[in-house]
Amino acid sequence: MNLDFPEFIPFMSVITSILFFVSLILFTWLSIKSKNIRSFQAQISLFIGLYVIGELFEIKEVGTALSIPEELGSQIHVAATIFLAIVVWTRLYRSEKGIKTLTDTPNNADMKTYGN
Repeated sequence: MNLDFPEFIPFMSVITSILFFVSLILFTWLSIKSKNIRSFQAQISLFIGLYVIGELFEIKEVGTALSIPEELGSQIHVAATIFLAIVVWTRLYRSEKGIKTLTDTPNNADMKTYGN
């Protein structure tokens, strides 16, 4: 397979967009199934949605049809990545906070062992 032809890169961009769109549908379905906007599936589907929009804006034909600046797709990708970092950091912070309170509270078995 010859990868030097000029249509290969735009073709792969369309394939990548289709794959992102399929993952968006999957995570949106999982988030609707969980019925919680704070679920990980909902947050990931929002990230993938932002990323798909950025990917669509980077396709040359879509960008010229909508007459948007060329760098808008990259800027949306950066915003999606910042959103993902905030989501992961917040979830990590909350889980560590929950683990500390879980280990600091004695359970009933510990109370019986110490005679209380």
